[in-house]
Amino acid sequence: MKALITASFHPDGLARLRRHMEVVHDDWRATQKIHFDGTKFAALIQQHHADVLIVEADLVHEEVLDQCSLKLIGCCRGDPVNINLELATAKGIPVLFAPGRNAGAVADLTLAYMLALARHVYTVNHLLKSGQMTFNSTKDYLNAYGAYGGFELGGIAVGIVGFGAIGRAVARRLDGFGSTLMAYDPFVPTETMRAAGVESVDLDALMSRSDIVTIHCPEMPETFGLISRERIARMKTGALFLNLARASIVDDDALYEAAQSGRLAGVALDVFRDEPVRSDNRFVQLPNCLASPHLGGATRDVIRHQTELIVDDIERHLRGERPRHVANPAVFS
Repeated sequence: MKALITASFHPDGLARLRRHMEVVHDDWRATQKIHFDGTKFAALIQQHHADVLIVEADLVHEEVLDQCSLKLIGCCRGDPVNINLELATAKGIPVLFAPGRNAGAVADLTLAYMLALARHVYTVNHLLKSGQMTFNSTKDYLNAYGAYGGFELGGIAVGIVGFGAIGRAVARRLDGFGSTLMAYDPFVPTETMRAAGVESVDLDALMSRSDIVTIHCPEMPETFGLISRERIARMKTGALFLNLARASIVDDDALYEAAQSGRLAGVALDVFRDEPVRSDNRFVQLPNCLASPHLGGATRDVIRHQTELIVDDIERHLRGERPRHVANPAVFS
């Protein structure tokens, strides 16, 4: 067998795979190329005579699946939306994927944003560095304490929308702070949330009761526009709102108006309707908005996580065992 890997892959995982097959690693971070043209990508796969393909962002649609003789596909993502699963199943090709690969990374950034907003970290840092915050009297100190002291995470209620791998990782981290936790996820049993120390609530109750609302549900028809204008209007005055999931889940205009007016004390966004986000984006320009260009799952550790998940399942498959993370389980029926 021979594998072509265009995903970012950890050296340890490459070494493990090379015990089983020949491996060509063409890391997209090094080539700075994503294969959108299926015909050209198929030609590259054929050039390397690969029957195992491991991708991250490349499109694996009809052109690739029809023109190449693939036996196994690995997708280093938690949602293999770039693979034509129906056609892969019809051709008998298992598609492995990496659920939860970036859960820790996104959860860490979520907590960083919560702390930064709660304690006005960015604002205070900017004022100090720019010389706009000086201390010449006791009054100056008292004014700073009053304006920028902020609050502790242990004294507030946090609502988590979506209780999958990322939502659960956020809850585990917040549990250490002593926050009151609630979550909304119609696909997760109440008992599962209760076991994690989280109250299961409906979405309207979560929006109205939370001091911080953080979004961690997947993009799907059921979640498009889920956080509507009406639901944003239910939020407490002075609450914080974070979205590290997908922009389509939230009513952009309503969120912007609530943040711009000051009814929401702050927002933090890692996702935007138009990406890559630009500096003139209206949210980026808001003084009470912390923004990042979809970097939530971009830590170096994510590469190690996705590599281990994919290689573990390839080795299971080679041993004749059922892989744990198969996006098209019907292929084994």
